[in-house]
Amino acid sequence: MTNKNIYQEIKENDFYKVFLDEKADKSPIANMTISTQIHELSKGLETISFELKSQVREQHGALLSQATHAGRLDVALNTVSGDVERIQATAHRLKNQLDSQYSLIENQTRVLGNLHEVSHVLRSCGNLLNLTQKLKDTKDVLKQASIHFELEPLIEDSDLNKIDFIQEERAYVIGSRQKIKNLAQMQLVNGLKERNELQVTNTIKIFINFQTLDVSLDNLVTTFIAEIDQSLKECFSGTDISAFNSGAAQIDKLAPNNRSPGGGGGSSASSRGPGKAPLLTTTQNFRAKLWKSLHWLIYDELYEYCEQIILLKKSLEEVNQLSRVSDSEISIEKKFWKSLEDLFRRSFKECSAHISQALQEGLSKLLSSARGLQMRLGSAFVFDDGIFEPLEVGYLTKCAANMKACLTGVDLPSNETVDTFIRVASTELSAAMVDTNLANKVANVFNSCSKDFWSKMEAQIKLGTDSKQVVDIPNIPQTQNINLANILFYHSDSVKRMIWNLGENFCKSETAEIVLKSLQQGEHLVQAILQQLMDSMISTIGIILLSMHREPGLNSEKISTTGPSMYMKELQEFIYRAWNNHAVPFDDKVTTCKCGEQLAIRCIDLFVNNLVILRPLSLAGRNRLKNDCIFLESALKTIAPNLAELGKPFRLLRAMSSLILQKPEELIEHSIEKESPVPSYVILFLLFGHGGMELQSPHTAANWSNERLIQWLEGHTSEREKLELISGALQRYRDITRRKNTTQYDPVYPHLSSYFEKALQSLK
Repeated sequence: MTNKNIYQEIKENDFYKVFLDEKADKSPIANMTISTQIHELSKGLETISFELKSQVREQHGALLSQATHAGRLDVALNTVSGDVERIQATAHRLKNQLDSQYSLIENQTRVLGNLHEVSHVLRSCGNLLNLTQKLKDTKDVLKQASIHFELEPLIEDSDLNKIDFIQEERAYVIGSRQKIKNLAQMQLVNGLKERNELQVTNTIKIFINFQTLDVSLDNLVTTFIAEIDQSLKECFSGTDISAFNSGAAQIDKLAPNNRSPGGGGGSSASSRGPGKAPLLTTTQNFRAKLWKSLHWLIYDELYEYCEQIILLKKSLEEVNQLSRVSDSEISIEKKFWKSLEDLFRRSFKECSAHISQALQEGLSKLLSSARGLQMRLGSAFVFDDGIFEPLEVGYLTKCAANMKACLTGVDLPSNETVDTFIRVASTELSAAMVDTNLANKVANVFNSCSKDFWSKMEAQIKLGTDSKQVVDIPNIPQTQNINLANILFYHSDSVKRMIWNLGENFCKSETAEIVLKSLQQGEHLVQAILQQLMDSMISTIGIILLSMHREPGLNSEKISTTGPSMYMKELQEFIYRAWNNHAVPFDDKVTTCKCGEQLAIRCIDLFVNNLVILRPLSLAGRNRLKNDCIFLESALKTIAPNLAELGKPFRLLRAMSSLILQKPEELIEHSIEKESPVPSYVILFLLFGHGGMELQSPHTAANWSNERLIQWLEGHTSEREKLELISGALQRYRDITRRKNTTQYDPVYPHLSSYFEKALQSLK
């Protein structure tokens, strides 16, 4: 049995599994006695022992060989162990030698370091003494500042603070540095005040040497803002600060020990001291002082500060060309202006109620001073519009109240009402002209009030049958409409005169455009009143022109051709009477003229449309119609004096006076171009007029009356639709001719067909 078989036998035996595996089932040995278990275990051990002995016997040679090698290995290990011990002894000996040398070098290095520190301290002391002596011998402040720049690290050196023999020199340097700083601060203020650029530049160089430029400039801006804040408070308290010299307090504020109360002279100190009650008399007197002080503060005092900041910026840029200056230093003007704007925002927000009301109502004065300052500075500094926005609501409310007061309680405005309204609006717009944004908002307020005016007027306009009749003289509703239209025109004309009176610059401004654009609503009301009259006139004109189809003698050769037709006489009389009675009384001649031109164009269209469908006509009748064209020109000059400005309609009327006499052969030679004043359908209708009775006109073929055709032509302006109507008449004629088996067409038909095809081709 091989060792593998013994292993498998023991592993698979249920008895031995219990001892080999803790999780195995214990039941196989549960019923066995102790002796039996011992016997089985002994048997297994004997089997394993026998197997081990067998394997030893089988591997006896190999085991002896390994034992020999183990002996040799043990001898080698002993030899190596001796060598390691000798190496360790050598290493300990070398370590002791290195440690002694390292300790020696370490001690010498420490001594050398101490000597170096002493040498550095002595050298620093020597430099301090030399620079201090040089400082004492130098009288130029700028050179002294350069020396202090070198002395700064020496004075701040903590090691030198422990040296007794240089304490006197250190104290002298520290005292000299403070004196130069104070002197430089004073020279900066004086240089800015006196506009001495060289002095300011030198002072900046001193600050750079002391490395205090940022702090000094920030302090300067803070001082300026504090002074302006104090001036604002004095303005709001009713003090006339224009009597004081604000610049005199700058040096005092930078040198607190020398500052006098209130920053001014002794005579004014009591009136400007904190806690003093303002010397108020009346509200009007207080506001007069308020605006006088605010104007002086913004226009004069702020100008001085801004000029100083501009000079400071220029000096900084000059110094920057020689030495590096940070961006924050160069943007000193931005710091100052931002702080100033923040101050104004805060002051306007936190001021008392009566001051806020005064500022809101007088915003235009405030903006006038602000824009005046900007112009005086050449737009170097520009106020943000957001600063004054909180005040705009109150100002616009006041403007709206003043304007609406002119219309309050007035149901039917008159010219006097308009005069009062325009006078108030002119005052408000004139005051707001100082600022474009404010002027635009006031203009919108004016437009809103104008809408109320137009609403009142619109409510009084009469619409209906009584207001449309044009047969007789104007009745009461029409007279009232004319008066309303004239008041509307008076308002529009007054607004335009107001804009002109406000100056040429205002006429070209955006504000003027806003106001003028709003006038369209009033013009629309006038047009609505006129339009119902024009519609009534054109309706009557259409009826009169339709009567030409009943004009006697147009097919007779005995008719007189020297005067106008009866319908033309009636038309002339009606146009003259209706226009003079109902249109001339309107004062708005521009709108009336436009309505007259539109009326003339409609009259020409109706005349031409009726003229071209007249049949039958004799030569005398055609001559009479030619004269009617000339008489119509004369009649239309009443409503449109310059007929040539009508363009194509006028040229069409002129052309009809010759076309009515032309033969078919001449008519078809007429141009079909789009620029031609005579549409192709007019030529085709005229050609129908030269045909026989079997060649029916398009509306006759469609079983339409003359009136229906005229209405259809008015509602269908497309040339293609008109040609389609004519096409139906031609097709009907061809069908009738074929049914009658007639071999010849009407002599006009070939001309009609040919011209019709050309007209269709021109539309493609």
